[in-house]
Amino acid sequence: MSRRLIILGCVIIYCLCFPVITVDAKALGYWAFNSKNELGKDSSPNRNDGEVKGNGTADWIARGKVGGGLKLKDGWLEVPHDDSLNVKDQITMMCWVQFSGEGDPFGGTGRDQTLVWKNGPFATNKRFWTSYALRVWRRHTKFGSFGFDANLVGGRSAAADPDFPDPGDADKTWYHIAGVADGTEVRIYTDGKEKKAAPQRGEFQATDLPLTIGYDLRPGLLAGREFLYGIIDEVVIVDKALTEAQINGAMDLGNKGRSLEGFNPVFAVEPEGKLATQWGEIKARK
Repeated sequence: MSRRLIILGCVIIYCLCFPVITVDAKALGYWAFNSKNELGKDSSPNRNDGEVKGNGTADWIARGKVGGGLKLKDGWLEVPHDDSLNVKDQITMMCWVQFSGEGDPFGGTGRDQTLVWKNGPFATNKRFWTSYALRVWRRHTKFGSFGFDANLVGGRSAAADPDFPDPGDADKTWYHIAGVADGTEVRIYTDGKEKKAAPQRGEFQATDLPLTIGYDLRPGLLAGREFLYGIIDEVVIVDKALTEAQINGAMDLGNKGRSLEGFNPVFAVEPEGKLATQWGEIKARK
């Protein structure tokens, strides 16, 4: 057998075992909370840096999931609007969260809590006021616990995990939460597992309002009801739908105490330390 045939055979075998998926995605924002001096820093090329708001706690804490984290109680991080934070029909949102146990997040009737919220157009959407959001719905509602909430040109789409965590773990357990929209469905993942899916009703509503971490800016009777009480870390927003395998890859890094900047080739770090805007090729086993 000629050398060329041997090489061709090896290439075919490799491609069958490691199918190449071209992601070609962009990190729209990545808030790692690495240090007190960089509390609101966005490590993506978009530089969507945030500012601490509110009269409560919104402080850097050394004990995050990966290095430092953002500790919240009646405070939040507010990221001014930038067009880079508007998406078309696909998105992936991920974060780690640990609840303090205050505010009854899981026991009793509980209360809603906001993880990440892109404030939506008030004029055309007076009930939900979001474009896309990761949140916690209180117990005994029709939704469940962790949820991905999307408001689209065709109406609202929401997917929620129906299983609440053990209330006894509220002050010590880290949860990895991810919301995904792929143009057809919206999905919620808890600790790397898909929990619920729902039909997606078109493209996302564009908005020129801020993105908030740990709270939403809804006015009136809803104001002040959805503060996050706990610690949030490794918040990232991507403009493409990731697979369950890729979400688990990101979660595994966090469990090893490694940031997403080490998630190569998905998050390739540029020489300057910036996240690459273009994601590379991802090879995943079948």
